[in-house]
Amino acid sequence: MSPLLLKLLGVKIDGAANISGVQLALRNSGALGWIVALGFLLAALTWVSHWRDAREIVTERRRRILTGLRILLFALLLLLLLRPVLAFTVEGSIRRGLVTLADVSASMKIQDPRFDEADLKRAGIAKGELDARKGLSQPLDPAKAAGLKLIPRIDLLKAALKNGDLNLYGKLGDDFDLSAFTFGQRLTDLAGDANGTGGGAAAWIDRLAASEPATALGDALRELLTRKRGQPLAGIFIATDGASNAGIDAMEGARLARQEGVPLYIYGVGITSPRDIIVGNLFTQEVAFVKDELPVTVRVRGQGLKGQSAKIVLHLGDEVVASKNLTFENDDEMTVALPFTPKAAGEFELRASIDPREDEASKENNSTSQRLKVIDSKIKVLYFESTPRWEFRYLQSVLLRDRRLDVKCVLIEGDPGITEGEGSPYIPKLPQTKEELFKYDLLIVGDVGPKDFVGEQMQWVSEFVSKFGGSCLFLAGARNGPQSFRDTPFEKLLPVELGEKSVAPSGPERPTTLELTPQGRTSPLLKLAPKEDENASIWQHFPRVYFTARVGRAKPAAQILLQDSDPAKATKYGKMPVIAFQQFGLGQVLYVGTDNTWRWRRNSNDRYYPMLWGQIAQKMGLQHILGGSKRTQLTVDKQTYTTGERIAAYARLYNADYTPVHEPTVAAGYVVPATHARQEITLRAVPEQPGMYRGDFVALAAGLHQFSINSDSATVIEFNVTEPQFELGETAMNETALKQMAEVSGGAFFREETLYKLPETVRGKTEKVQSTVDAELWSSPLFFALLLAVSSVEWFLRKRSQLK
Repeated sequence: MSPLLLKLLGVKIDGAANISGVQLALRNSGALGWIVALGFLLAALTWVSHWRDAREIVTERRRRILTGLRILLFALLLLLLLRPVLAFTVEGSIRRGLVTLADVSASMKIQDPRFDEADLKRAGIAKGELDARKGLSQPLDPAKAAGLKLIPRIDLLKAALKNGDLNLYGKLGDDFDLSAFTFGQRLTDLAGDANGTGGGAAAWIDRLAASEPATALGDALRELLTRKRGQPLAGIFIATDGASNAGIDAMEGARLARQEGVPLYIYGVGITSPRDIIVGNLFTQEVAFVKDELPVTVRVRGQGLKGQSAKIVLHLGDEVVASKNLTFENDDEMTVALPFTPKAAGEFELRASIDPREDEASKENNSTSQRLKVIDSKIKVLYFESTPRWEFRYLQSVLLRDRRLDVKCVLIEGDPGITEGEGSPYIPKLPQTKEELFKYDLLIVGDVGPKDFVGEQMQWVSEFVSKFGGSCLFLAGARNGPQSFRDTPFEKLLPVELGEKSVAPSGPERPTTLELTPQGRTSPLLKLAPKEDENASIWQHFPRVYFTARVGRAKPAAQILLQDSDPAKATKYGKMPVIAFQQFGLGQVLYVGTDNTWRWRRNSNDRYYPMLWGQIAQKMGLQHILGGSKRTQLTVDKQTYTTGERIAAYARLYNADYTPVHEPTVAAGYVVPATHARQEITLRAVPEQPGMYRGDFVALAAGLHQFSINSDSATVIEFNVTEPQFELGETAMNETALKQMAEVSGGAFFREETLYKLPETVRGKTEKVQSTVDAELWSSPLFFALLLAVSSVEWFLRKRSQLK
């Protein structure tokens, strides 16, 4: 409808709005019948008057015109009484905001090696070398193609946003209020005006730098939606390669956007099938033994390299200790075994690497490493048992075959002659002096009772653990079990409470299954596979056991690793613990409440039984070898960290008489490798654990760190900090995930060849607002102009016809 006509009707409508409908309404419709009747009467009188009185004076043609004009005049006057109104339906949109969310994580620094013609053309469109509207069908000059092969993703993004041919910000700024944010590990609001293509937009685009160590796209969307809640948003324009490796799932962020009615318009930066070799995690133990084969596994993935070969090399320090040739079958991750035998003791960096290819997307993810300590001594184990029960026979066999262990056994009811043979592992009796006992690293107490210990031997074992950092393993049995240690020094050592005295069940127990607890799933003592789900599956398939010792709950500082699934044995505190672990003074204690683990050797489980007991003996005994007897014991929650990660450091401190330190805080610090300056931190006492202190700090620099307590600088623990590799674990642009996010949110996905459609797409999906505008026709200038025109024409014709 023309603006002039709307003005004559007295209607004012914003130029950006559109009229989508119009409807006539009568305000005085109640009198419609009377007014229509009156209209018919006036029309009849007019007809009679003109055809009777003017018949002799005026021609028939003029009489018809005059009659029609008079009836029209009466109709307009009667219409005034009905008070007609024109109701216009106006459709328009309020000015909304559009947010740009640019990915500045480290993966945006990747220089994608573009060999596919389509990828080269996409880069050409972003850089303005090709017409954005002609897509991928246009030819590309070979001379220009050479300069498009290696462009960092962040530079390609900047070029697309500043491309004058696309003019994205100019077109979007005409219809929307623009704002800009960046995201990586955190969301950042960019300062300055993001509107238009002038200095504001160009300024923040030029400031984009790919430096964030991780990508939390889901978190960024959630935080952005929270900040913008209540504001009218046309959508969020996201420019990213789709690598989201931190925070909540990116798809969850898309669902939140859909709930808020905010569509996501996503520009996928990068290529979908780059060639890349990714050397992922390295799995091995942190301490190894000289001349003992060390199992090492490395996870490797060859992306876009099906049928190609490579060589993975394992270095111990500067020495190559293992290597293997690989052939990549597909893009799936493969696990490569690289066992080797250390030849010398010391602390080393164990590094697995593959030489980079020229056509790789990233050459920074071709290696991985961890710290390894190699020791040249055996763990001394003393196993004290009453009878050669089945558990003793199988366990002794495993321990004796383990080259890392030096095992001695005391068998109370054994033949005295077993101790006399050359190289016999048996000794006649327990050590008779404290010094002799303390030469061992691990004591295994089998199915024996207090009567089997002489004098202060039980107290010596307690001191061996609490004051000299030794380890003790209690292996329950049907004859004595742990119940016989009630009211003895061993009751304090045990990580479980003995509970009320109970009568042993008559006859054999019914078989029961043992199940891992959440702490058991992650415990290195019970880890039989690198992946947690694989480890849990192995434990689920172990045969049932026919005996578990009756005990109460675990002690407050203990960890339950394995529990009895039988609800009949549960207490009010939960299921009965079967394997429990606790720190006790300077040492550690493990309780195993069944003597049926030998049943786990059946069938394919034969390889897990020696693995389980071998690593239990090693991890329990190593603490004493590595300095557990010191009055200052330092530990960290793991040996390798990434920059920016929080480190939990622990100190167990004893006075000169081996009583726990009771200060509320202690001063500590660590040396930063870059500056060699010492950073001071404060450790605070852990409640209900005398002598135990904890402190947290963030690793800011990569390299080998040394942590110590100020009061004992000679005791040092080392840990390694590396640059994070989250961003280089997946170098392909995740087009599938980005398309799904756009679809879920109600938005759209773009590549360079469709990016020119972005402004039109956003406008087309922006919700329209409808409103009604009433034009009172009876009082409008147009109506009175029409009334005046009809009456004037009739008056003029009557005068020409010489009528009254």
